[in-house]
Order: sequence, then C-alpha cells, then structure tokens
Amino acid sequence: MAPKFTEDETDDLIYFARVGDKDEFETLREELCKREGCSTTEALETARESESGNGVLHMSAANGHHELLALLIKQLSNPSPQNPQMLAILNTQNASGNTPLHWAALNGHLECVKILIENGADPTIQNQKGHDAVYEAELADKTEVVDWVLKEGGEGLEEGIAGDDAGEGGAADESTGEEGVEVVKVEEGEGKLEDAVKNLGIGGAAEK
Repeated sequence: MAPKFTEDETDDLIYFARVGDKDEFETLREELCKREGCSTTEALETARESESGNGVLHMSAANGHHELLALLIKQLSNPSPQNPQMLAILNTQNASGNTPLHWAALNGHLECVKILIENGADPTIQNQKGHDAVYEAELADKTEVVDWVLKEGGEGLEEGIAGDDAGEGGAADESTGEEGVEVVKVEEGEGKLEDAVKNLGIGGAAEK
C-alpha cells in the first residue's frame, strides 16, 4: 500500500528539495518512512504536486542541488542500481512532459545532468513540445550541457537537435511549455531568486 502523506508533508518535502536543504529533507523523509513503513522509493513516488506533477527530483535537479540529488539516487539504488522503480522515478514526466533531466539541462546544471544520465535517466524523452533535454539546453544556450550530453548520448541525440524541432522557431518561447515559473536557488542558508526561467513551470513559491 502506498504511503499517505498530508498535503503539508508533501509540500515540505518539495520545498526542502527545491531549496536544497538536505538535512531537513532527510529528517522529514526518515520520519515519514518510519511512520508509514515505506521505502525512499515509495516516498518519492508519493511526494508529487497534484496539479503540476512536479516531484522531489524535479526540484532538486532544476535548482542544481547535486548533493541531494546524488543522495536520493543512492537511496533509490536499493536493492540494485537502475532497478525498474528507480528508473521510473528518474524519468517521471510532470504535467507538461518534463523530466528532472529536462530541468537540469535547461538551467545548465551539468553536475545534475551527469548524475541523472549516469544513473539511468533517458535523454531521449520528449516533453509536450516535442523537445528532449538536450534540445532545451541548446535553446537556453547551455553549451556545456549540450556538448557533454551529445558526447555521452551519441549521434541519435545530435540528429534530434538538427531534426524536426529545429524548424520550429525561436528560443525563449520554444522552451518546456510550462508557465509562470521561477527557479529558486539557496546559497548558505539565504533564499534568493536566481536564474529565473520564464515558461519553465517549476511551480510554487519559495516560501512555504
């Protein structure tokens, strides 16, 4: 049976992932898993915003919190790396079809991109705009991400960038298709808005 979290508990997990508060996230996750008798995998499957479909990995990847992302993926690797449940969570699409990899790539968070792909994230998944993660990175001029993913992903991804989507037009309005979003990155405990991304769809405000 899936664990049951209150709306506030889900919001807190999403918030801690969004701002990269690893200690607070782990404290709450352990408390909830103990109460519900569930694994980290089951907790992450449950902790998603109902309207947007955004999950914990979306938030940590979008904001460049690679240490939290790595910790969660390590926990998901139980009982084995790249098990089916782990891969399903890594490649979860939100309401606009974007995976955690889409957001990490679009925001230029190369370490998060590396962690996701090296652990089984699929760079060929397309969002509702028909864009894969590397195409989103190209639109956002995140060349470091584009170069690394193409090197690791092979010719198929490069052909995708030069293919059907290339004729669709501009950059900013050809992004992920999600609306009204700001990416929040917190440094040294102080909240600040950085790298605000229009039309990205990282829902919710920084404040709880």
